[in-house]
Amino acid sequence: MAQVRQGDMVRAFLDANLTGIVESISYENSGETLMVGGVPPTVAVASIRCADGSLRRVRTTELYVETQQLSR
Repeated sequence: MAQVRQGDMVRAFLDANLTGIVESISYENSGETLMVGGVPPTVAVASIRCADGSLRRVRTTELYVETQQLSR
C-alpha cells in the first residue's frame, strides 16, 4: 500500500464516494492513554479537497492512493 502524500488523488476505504486530492497532512493527538516510557500517540489526518469543493478531514489509515503524481 502506498503512503498518502500531499497532492495524491485518494479514495476512502469505507466510503467510496469520498474521493479527492490531499491538500495537507497534519498530526493530532489520538487521545489514547500514554504508556510509561512511550511517546504520545498521534494520528495522521489528511485534508482532502473533494470534487464539489468541500474540504474533508480523514485519517490517512482510512485512505488509499488512486493515482500517484509523477512529478515527485
